[in-house]
Amino acid sequence: MRNSKKYNESLVKKGEVLLDIDVIDSWHLELEEMNKDKEGRKFVYPDLFIKLLKYMRAYFHLPYK
Repeated sequence: MRNSKKYNESLVKKGEVLLDIDVIDSWHLELEEMNKDKEGRKFVYPDLFIKLLKYMRAYFHLPYK
């Protein structure tokens, strides 16, 4: 007889994704550095955030829209 609770938990763990929250912690510091001595419109999103979105898109097979 199969242990369905254990089996269900293993399926949940397969879909588990760990996100690095350092992006949030360093958001303002990275933006300050990126916008330092920049002419014109300032950056709104740091590079790490854009990279995180790219990885999430690739991992979850999401469309561009």
